[in-house]
Parts: sequence; C-alpha cells; structure tokens
Amino acid sequence: MDKEHNTFIYPEEKNMSHPLLCWDIVLESFHQRMHYQYDLECIQIIQEKNGWQNLAVLPDSALIWENKIIVITNTSLIIEHVTQNIYAMNGYLPKEVIGKSPKMFQGKETSLDTRRQIKLAITKPTPFNASIANYRKDGSLYMCQIEAYPIFNEQGKLVNFIAFEQAA
Repeated sequence: MDKEHNTFIYPEEKNMSHPLLCWDIVLESFHQRMHYQYDLECIQIIQEKNGWQNLAVLPDSALIWENKIIVITNTSLIIEHVTQNIYAMNGYLPKEVIGKSPKMFQGKETSLDTRRQIKLAITKPTPFNASIANYRKDGSLYMCQIEAYPIFNEQGKLVNFIAFEQAA
C-alpha cells in the first residue's frame, strides 16, 4: 500500500494504482448480489411449496439482468414476497408491503380503466402487460410498467401471481 497516496499497489500492476474509493463499488455490488441471492432463495421456496409448473419468465433473469422488481401474490392478491430492489423504485421496504395488496401503491391519479383491465386479466386468469400510475412512499407519482402472469401448480390449480415491474 502506498500510504502517501492512499492506494493499493498490486504486484502485477506496479505502475498503476487504484484509489480506495473503488472498494465502495465492489462492496455495493457485493451487497446487491447478496440481495439477489436472498430473493431468489425466497422465490424458490415459494415455488417448491406451491408446486409451480411451467413459468413463462424466469425470475432470476428478470431480477438480475433486467433489474426488475418481482412481486409474488397469492390468489387473493396479497403480497407474499417482493424483491429487495423495490426500495429503489418506490421507497418501500419489503417488510412494509408483504401481507398487503398491491392496491396500496394506487391513488387518485391511477387510471380506473387500467385497473379494470388488470382486474379482468386476473379474473380470467391470463397474463397481462400494463402501465399504471402508482405512488411512492413519499407520495410522489411514478409510472409502473407491469408484466404479470398467473402461476399454476402440477394439477393445473391457480396458486400465485407473479409480476415483473419497473418504473417507466
């Protein structure tokens, strides 16, 4: 370590130095990977418990590569799991939304027509894509792009809904 410049010097890079600030990036990435791992383990537990069959979209690629929030509800539309990255989108922690309905994000600017379209797709049950006005924890408005699917078990019974969401 070069104490005068507060940098590490790697043996293979004797002529190059890296500021300690780069470790912040490494730690941030590490924490993000830990959150992804936790979320994927939770999703796998729900998947095994409910016997999910033939998912249309794989949660790991949506979460990691597309940076989408994953929301899993039961058939009564109560949130069973939401990924940790929801906080970056709307300011809510997972523990604040689990056990509640996704309607908690809606408000006076949320389109009734869009809500009806979503409700119709859920009652059929069929996949849907929608863009809906939602509210962050601080009350500010954002557009939420939702791609959602019903999930069936091996017997063909509806057991969950899964939604992949991102701020539009």
